[in-house]
Amino acid sequence: MRSTLIKTLHFWIGLVGIFVFILTGQYMDHEYIHLGGMPDGPRMLFRSGHIYFLLASVINLVLGVYWLRATRKVSRLIQTLISVIVLLSVFLLLVGFFTEPHMDNLLRPYSRLGLYGIFGAAILLVLQKVFDHKVQ
Repeated sequence: MRSTLIKTLHFWIGLVGIFVFILTGQYMDHEYIHLGGMPDGPRMLFRSGHIYFLLASVINLVLGVYWLRATRKVSRLIQTLISVIVLLSVFLLLVGFFTEPHMDNLLRPYSRLGLYGIFGAAILLVLQKVFDHKVQ
């Protein structure tokens, strides 16, 4: 039951995230006239934040489609940790999209955490698969 809930949550967060990605593109177009005339730093932060958010949304969508419940208890715990990290990353990246272009010194506190989270989740996923393969 819990595995189905997690799979469904990833799927819908990913799907809604892709829709929000389209809306944030419209936001940049209408609110900032497609970032025309904006200084390079904030413009770069808007564009990269936009793509990072799409990345996290697509990863969630893919997890929602291909999620397979781990059989071993340790693997299920690692899988739950991966799931939480990836779900939080999409929200961190969305917050980063809206806040970081307005910060001084091109700081990326939210995006940094979100991207490191995705990277860490990928490493954990590989380690989980290696661990499962060695145990069998």
